Amino acid sequence: MRNLLLPLTALLLGSAVAIRGEKRSLSTPAWIADYHSIDLHGLGAPMNWAAWTDAKYGVAGHRLIPSGTAVSLAAGKIVPADGTADTLLLFSDAREDSTTDSISGYGLAVAGNVHEALLPDSSGSPAVLPTPIRAKATRFYLQ
Repeated sequence: MRNLLLPLTALLLGSAVAIRGEKRSLSTPAWIADYHSIDLHGLGAPMNWAAWTDAKYGVAGHRLIPSGTAVSLAAGKIVPADGTADTLLLFSDAREDSTTDSISGYGLAVAGNVHEALLPDSSGSPAVLPTPIRAKATRFYLQ
């Protein structure tokens, strides 16, 4: 009976993923300056995993795209932002091999007040997004 209570308690407290050893955050992403200013893209969008070839995201089949990554939509799927289409921000981490992530898509922030220096694609001192990506982030107020 005791072995059954641990998973049940974890499910009720929202920490079932900890049992599998995955590290997840259930709080508001740190890059959001004002949660009430964030506009979301409908129900989200599916990921085009084949477009994520940069080694910083990992190897095929095991890629991790962190929350706040600058993305765009191409043919209705999420791809890395390159400055040719509107810049959106990935709302949560996306794991290619996750058994708990939704197969229907990931949430996208399309506008709002965000901390630019805390976005994963920002670099330099002070940390800012690359110029082409920043130019297409017109609906975000970057602090």
